[in-house]
This record gives sequence, structure tokens and C-alpha cells, in this order.
Amino acid sequence: MRNFSTHFWTRFTSDDFKKKAAFVALSDDGVQVDTNFWVWTRRVQKIAVGLLDAGFQPGERLAIISPNSQDWLDLAFATWLVGGVLVPLPSNWDRKVTLRCVARAQTGWIAVEDETARLALRGQGDKFPPIQWINLTGKGTTSSDVTTLDEIETQGRFRTQRGDLKALAKVTYGLAPEDPALIVYPHEEVEDPHGATFSGGKLAIMLEYLIDGLQLEDERVAVLLSYGWFHGLLSALAALFAGQTLAVASSLSRLRGDVQTLAPTVVVSGPAFVEGLATAFQDRLEAAPEFLKKAQSGESFGFGSALSKLGEKAAQKILYEPLRSELGGAIDRIYLVDGQVPDDVFDVLENAKIHALGMWGVPEAGISHVERVGATRRNSVGRPLQGYACKVPGKDGVTAEVLVRSDVLFDKYWDEKGPRQIDDEGFLETGVEGRLESAYLFLAE
Repeated sequence: MRNFSTHFWTRFTSDDFKKKAAFVALSDDGVQVDTNFWVWTRRVQKIAVGLLDAGFQPGERLAIISPNSQDWLDLAFATWLVGGVLVPLPSNWDRKVTLRCVARAQTGWIAVEDETARLALRGQGDKFPPIQWINLTGKGTTSSDVTTLDEIETQGRFRTQRGDLKALAKVTYGLAPEDPALIVYPHEEVEDPHGATFSGGKLAIMLEYLIDGLQLEDERVAVLLSYGWFHGLLSALAALFAGQTLAVASSLSRLRGDVQTLAPTVVVSGPAFVEGLATAFQDRLEAAPEFLKKAQSGESFGFGSALSKLGEKAAQKILYEPLRSELGGAIDRIYLVDGQVPDDVFDVLENAKIHALGMWGVPEAGISHVERVGATRRNSVGRPLQGYACKVPGKDGVTAEVLVRSDVLFDKYWDEKGPRQIDDEGFLETGVEGRLESAYLFLAE
């Protein structure tokens, strides 16, 4: 296994990566802003030095509870450089569930979007345990126990100029591959959440497996999932590790709104994005000529009947070409968590020459299944990635619990207990039911 921190640092600062765009975003006035790997890693380095100066110690846990942004990822990588353990959590969860996750991970540091978010999480009274707070945007900060990310970076720049890079290097290169690096919780709110812990060595290998499965090559990737979801975080990390460009924004809604301008080639999304596409299709059909309205069959969308009467050329003009344009014109594939796409939506995407591909995993295994272009089954989540094995007891087509095996399964639950076990053969009991057909996994509805 490899030391995760030195593994990514060596890769990102190599000549192959330096000049490539790591991030693309739009400024407030709509101008595209690119940040290459060289510039990005310099900032991460300064934040890491600033964290050390602020007293962050290797092995400490930092929870990031904030909407997606480049700052989110900058702080995450800086945390890994200093040997910290990242605890990603969605920013829209119920406060009680979030605090339960924070308590069980024993986090001493919490990063939030702004002061409003901090106060909402902290609540009233003096019962909240001592926490070091980081305000990512700097908005509204007045409390003395809160540090902004800019302040950490500024102090890191000051310390770097005085030679503290040697101290950072000593910490980074002294980390062991077996040291914990990531605590992952389920992406849905549950009453009894338990965090699956991964070492830095396993995380590095896991990302290599995912890169191979995603077939990333000269891509611009938009992750329309919260980084608090392990699917979203791992997809974003895989894109960066593969030297691809990650499209980012201050919020998921802003990113969705900017998709046309940012023109991604790859989108990683959840059900909400597909539901939004379906609504857009419906609106476009309803705005079509009267004869098309009458052609609708009365089913959920009526695409099949409508399009058969409309003809291919008209369908291209009304649906397929506008769809590609609205998604930036360059999109090649959409990876969908759990792989569930309504047949009508799947047909429209297919005719628009956009590949809809399934993706699936559980927190204790990471993303274990991804469909590949040219190797798909409608509504499946694909076959196991390299490094993973999957079985469902019984014959092909029988629905039962899905079992997954890999050399990168989680090390343990941080609080030493949790819902899933690894059997004597090394298979993780996922608690999810599905069936196999020619090695393709179909999740039970």
C-alpha cells in the first residue's frame, strides 16, 4: 500500500499534471476561470502549513459540513497532507443526525460554509463540546473561536516563506499507509449512523480502481452530488487523480445552472438530476405543436407514442438537439447512482447520443460497480470494478443479498460497531438486495 498523501502530492506536482486545468468555474460575472494543478497544489500546501500552525495534529478528525466548492476540496487535501482524517457530511441533514456523526467520529475540527451554518449546527447554550471551527467563505465571522480558510492560508503563506515547508514534508512523508484517512457515513439520513474508516493506502488503491472503471480521458467532469455523499467525493477525487478537469461552483444548484456554459463531457449525478431532465422533457413536449400533444399516450410521459408520430427529424429539433445544448453540447455520458432511469428518459438520452450509465456502492466498500460504454444493461449498475468481486447467493436471476469482496474494503467502523459484517470468505454483507444476470448487477426495487 501507498502513503496516500505523498501519492497524490507526487502525482499532482509531476510535469504531466502541472499545466493541466484542475478546476473550471464561472466568476460572478460569468467569466470562465481555470485553475491548473500547479497553482492549486501551491494553495493546498499553504493551507496545510497553516493547519499545522493552528495546532492541527496528525490523526485528528476534521468534518466538512458545507456545500460543494473548490475550497471544500482544497481543505480536504490539505487535511490529508498533515495526516488528518476527513469526515465528509452533507450540509442539508437534520442537525441531530449530523451531530451524532460528528460525535461518533470524535471530530475536533468542523468546517462550515459560513457563520449562519455554524450557529445553526452549534445551537444555543454551552453544551456543545470544544471544537475548532473553520469558516470556508469567511462570511459573518465574529467569534474568536472561528478561523476562516483565508486566515489559515495567509498564515500558511507567511510560515512557508520562513521555511516551514520542511516541517510539512516531515509530517507528510512520515505518514504510514495504514493510517486512517477517511470516515464515510451512509448518504441517506439514518437514526443510527456508523462511520466506515479507510486507511490512506486503501483510499489510493480504491481511486485507481474507480479511475479505470470511469474511463476518464481528456474529460471535464461535473459532479452533481454532494461531496458529503461518498459517491460524490470519490468521483471528484478520481477525476482529479486522473488529471481531469473538475467543474465546480458555490452550490449544486449553481453548478446545474452553469452546466450549459461549463460544457462538461461527464456528469455524475443522483436521482434529482434525472428527475429534472424528465420534467424538462415533459415541458418541451407540452410546448410542442398541438398535434404532438394529442399524440401523447397518457402514460407518465408518453414519449414513445409522441415521438413515433413526430418523426426522427422533428424529434431531433424538439428534444435531442436542445437537450445536448442545455447540457453544454459536449456531454458524452451521465453516471447515475443506483442506475435507475425511467425507460422514456433513457430513450431520450440514448437518442441524444448521451450514455446513461449506472453506478453503485455502499460506504464500507466505496464505489464497487460502474457501467462502461459498450458494456451495459438497461437499469443495471454494471459489473464489478477491477479489484472487486460480487456474488448473489443462488442462480442467476435470483434476488438475494448482494455480497462484495475487495482488498479495499473498510478497515473498521470508527466506533467499533456497525450494521454490516465481512463473512469468512471475505465478502461484505451489504444489506442490499439484487440479482445478477451475466455478471451485471440489478438492484431490487
